Amino acid sequence: MFTLLILGAPLMTNVPDQQAQGRSRLAPPGAHRRLAGAAPAASCGGAELVGKKWTEEMRAPLLSGGHREVRLLRVGQPRTMDLREDRLNVILDSAGQVIEITCG
Repeated sequence: MFTLLILGAPLMTNVPDQQAQGRSRLAPPGAHRRLAGAAPAASCGGAELVGKKWTEEMRAPLLSGGHREVRLLRVGQPRTMDLREDRLNVILDSAGQVIEITCG
């Protein structure tokens, strides 16, 4: 058993893996994944807002389009994973620009 500990010791270091340093498990800023089952903006309305800076005046037309809730989310922000057909998700980048709109 002592021999196994000595042989395994080189494997237990705090030196970072040089190949892994260039990769990250987190998506880069600006990247995002759509929730499973969430429809893209083309089918839920609001696609014309993508690329524009978000203002609260944009909310009323979205609500009048049949959505009960408009949820603002920032890239990388934690969110609930419940899928609600009556909710519109507006994903904003760090500058407040709309980068994606999904249903759910």
